[in-house]
Order: sequence, then C-alpha cells, then structure tokens
Amino acid sequence: MKCPNCGCEIEEGHLYCETCGNEIQIVPDFEPEIENSIIETLSTVAEEIGEGSAKIPAKAASEAKDILKHPAKDPPKEDVFMGEMSGRNWLSVGIATAFVLIVIAIFTSVFMYHRYSMSYQLEQARKFAAEQNYEQAVSFLEKARNLDPGQTDIVLLEAAYLYQLEDKETALSILIELVEKNRLEYEDKEKAFEYIVSIYDEMEQYDKINALLVSCGDSEIQNHFQQYMALVPEFGFASGTYEEILSLKISANTAGKIYYTTDGSEPDENSEIYTAPLLLETGEFQISAIFVNDYGIKSEVVRNWYIINLTAPDAPEVLPVSGNYSLPTMIKVEVPLEGTVYYTMDGLEPTKDSLKYTEPIFMPLGKSNFKFIAVSEEGVSSEVVSRSYSFELETNVTVDKAIHNVVQALFDRKVLNDLQGHSHGIQGKYVFAYDTIVEIPNLGYYYVLNEYIDDENGNRTKTERMYAVEVYTGAPNRLIYDDQGEMGLISLTD
Repeated sequence: MKCPNCGCEIEEGHLYCETCGNEIQIVPDFEPEIENSIIETLSTVAEEIGEGSAKIPAKAASEAKDILKHPAKDPPKEDVFMGEMSGRNWLSVGIATAFVLIVIAIFTSVFMYHRYSMSYQLEQARKFAAEQNYEQAVSFLEKARNLDPGQTDIVLLEAAYLYQLEDKETALSILIELVEKNRLEYEDKEKAFEYIVSIYDEMEQYDKINALLVSCGDSEIQNHFQQYMALVPEFGFASGTYEEILSLKISANTAGKIYYTTDGSEPDENSEIYTAPLLLETGEFQISAIFVNDYGIKSEVVRNWYIINLTAPDAPEVLPVSGNYSLPTMIKVEVPLEGTVYYTMDGLEPTKDSLKYTEPIFMPLGKSNFKFIAVSEEGVSSEVVSRSYSFELETNVTVDKAIHNVVQALFDRKVLNDLQGHSHGIQGKYVFAYDTIVEIPNLGYYYVLNEYIDDENGNRTKTERMYAVEVYTGAPNRLIYDDQGEMGLISLTD
C-alpha cells in the first residue's frame, strides 16, 4: 500500500506514513447493493435540486462515488473545484456540500441497516434458501444469530439449512448450544429437542440422545422423549427387613427388557429376563437389575437387599407311604394347624395355586407321583412331601371292559344307535372316560366314568351324566347324588 500524500510504501497494518507522517484513512469495502442504493439516491436528490445546479451535484455524486470506491485517492483540488463553479456561485457550493452530507448520512444508514438489522439478514437468508443456495443462506443466518443468540427460530432455521448441506454435526452443535446456554420457554425448548432427537435418531446415535436427556435435568422434556431413555429399573419395595413374603415388582420407564440376578452378580443381557413379580420367601436376597430399551441403550445397574424373616409351617403328614398296592386305597393328609395343604399328582412342585387338599384322595390306578406342601397365612411354604404309588387292582374287569359294558348297556336300551356312540339328536358321538375309583358305602368299589360328546369338528364337551361300574363284576350303573351329596346307583341292566 502506498501513501496517498508522498507515494512511499506503507507496511501492512500501519495507520500512518513513516516518511511524511500522513495518517491513513481505513474505509471498509462496500457491498454492491449499498453502492447501487447510494447511486440511486444521488440521482434522485440531483433531480430534486433543479436544472440550474444539476451539473454540480451530478459531479459531486460522481466524486462521492469515486471516494467510496477509492478512499485513498486525493480529493479534487480546491482551485479546480472553484474554477468549475466559475468562482461565483457560493449558493451552489452550499447545496453541493449539503448534498454530500446527505449522501454520507444515507450511506451510513444503509450500511448500518445491512450490517445490524436482523430482519435484513433473515430476508437475505430466505431469499438464498429459496434459490437453494444454502451456503449463502447460512452465512446470513450466522449474522442474525450473532445479533440475537437466544432466538430459537433463527437457530432452528439455520440448523435446517445446515441439514440441507449435510452438515449435521454443526446443526447439532448450534442446537445443543441453544438449549444449554439459554433459558428457553418450554415450547421453544421442546422444538429444539425435537430437532436434536430427530437428527440423532436418523444417525442412529441413540446413546447420545439418552445422555443429552439425562443431563438436561428437565423432567417434562425427559417425559416427552422417555422412549429414548434407559433409566434404572424401579423396585416395588425398598431394601430392608420384612416379616412377610414379598411379591417384588420391577418396572422400567418405557418399552424394553429388564435383566436381573438374585445372587448379587452383575446382570447383563444373558441374565434372567424379568416377566413376572419375584416371590421372596424366608431368607436373604440381593436383587440386581439393569434395563435395556428398544434402542439398545442400557441403564446403570441398580441393587436392593431384602431380609425375609418368617417361620415356615410344619410339613404335612401323608399316609399311606409310597409303595405298590392291589386294593383301592385312600390317601389321607394330616393338615398342620398353621397352614393349608396343596398338592400335585404329576410330580411337579406344588404351590398355593395347586389343588387344595380338602378330603381323602382315592389312589389312582397305575403309577402316580404326589407332592404336598403346607402354606401359612403369610404365604410361607413348608418342605415338600413326596409319595409315589403303583396301584394295580386284582380283578378281571379292566377300565376298558368297564367302558365297553356301559356302551353295550346304553345300546341295548336304545340310547345309542351303535357301539361307536352315535345317537339321535346330537351331532357327533358319545365317548366315556375313566375318572377314578370310589367306595360307595355298603355297595363296594366302582370305576367312575365321565360322559362326553365329541362333535364333528373334534371338540369335546362334558355332559352332566356319570356312570359307575363295579370293579369285580363289571355291572354298569348310572351314578347319581342325592340332596345330601351321597352317591347312589341306577342299574343299566334291569
């Protein structure tokens, strides 16, 4: 850069000439739009001044334009300027001076408007965005955001333009800065978080969504986007000592899976999956759990300790003992005073949801495996008592023979159309199935058979009729009950 006064070179950054001491005036570059606006204004003002002095303002306008474009150029010499005014027209000098001042004021106003007006930056940003020139649009929005960093709409608009430019990281950066550094109204905060979450979701960076929501500390925002969060599971009971059995529920804040352990070990995705409340009976328990949501985000591990102090009831006493039997035998149980007895007949472990013992049980034919427990009012179970029986009746009348005798008797009485069980008035056929052996007082032992109807679709429906066949003679009978519940017989062969 050369000194406009003496022509010597001036080092870059210096504000005066070291040779002649002349001060250097730094004038900013002007945008073409500003320049066009000034020229248009100059022309308009020149026309308003009038024909008598039109040449002078026009020349001044030209010189002002030249000054704006070349600020370092020497101004026109006074004698030349005065010569052109013919040395006489001082009124014209005043007019020209005022004109130049007006131009400078207009220039300053336009310059300040373009640089510091938010509406201008937004207008230009939208104009370039409409032309899909998002780079220019972002540059104007950056100026607007610097003028008002807390303006949510500006940040969202800039993020949208950055998204169009595939610059998602910068979009996220300005959005996160907005929600972290500004106290926003809830609606504005929600808009910003929705945009952040949608971008992270598209990028499948769900762990960052969870981290952002956890750190925001806003429960309303967290509730709104809770499907992305993996909060620690919640236990239905606090850690402590209890005098009752606990049905421990574990819950999570949203859809996903809870994994748990009961021995204090670290739970992971190979641990037990929580599906139903955990039954904590007498003893000590350390329950550890972790939650994994549908996006694969894991919560921290949570642990609770429980001590259950309860007294288990005595185990029930069961007779007869396990063994082989050839005569009909009743299974009897002595129920403890402080409990209720439940049992199974298939070898499975009994619970309070199993069959309840109320009266002696007829030992079933063949092999059977009974298990009994006593359960206290608090829900504590006793030890399990097991019995295994093999009951083979010493008779020539088998169960199949008993069923055949009933079918034959009903056919003889024309209740059935054939020995296959078909009958008038039903779709399908009658079938008969063994239930148990009972002792009818003063009458002996009998096979008890239930009656069913098998329809054409293979559905089986139990009827109200029952049959009793004497185990040694095979005599078929209808089994009935009187008002007191006592069993009686109606012979089918009379």
